Amino acid sequence: MVFVCKQHVRKALKVIFLPHIQSISDDYKLLEELECEVCGKQADYKLYNFYHKEKKLSKTMEVF
Repeated sequence: MVFVCKQHVRKALKVIFLPHIQSISDDYKLLEELECEVCGKQADYKLYNFYHKEKKLSKTMEVF
């Protein structure tokens, strides 16, 4: 699972195998502070997959 801000949705979609996207509700944002894993701003979307093919996020994010 990857949390990203509006700016980094397209880039993060390239990282995930069989990507799915879900917006993060305002209520959930109040309960937990989630940061974009690319830039550190507040996350707006949760990107995830159903197939558990793991990739090293840190190495993949270096491409951005």
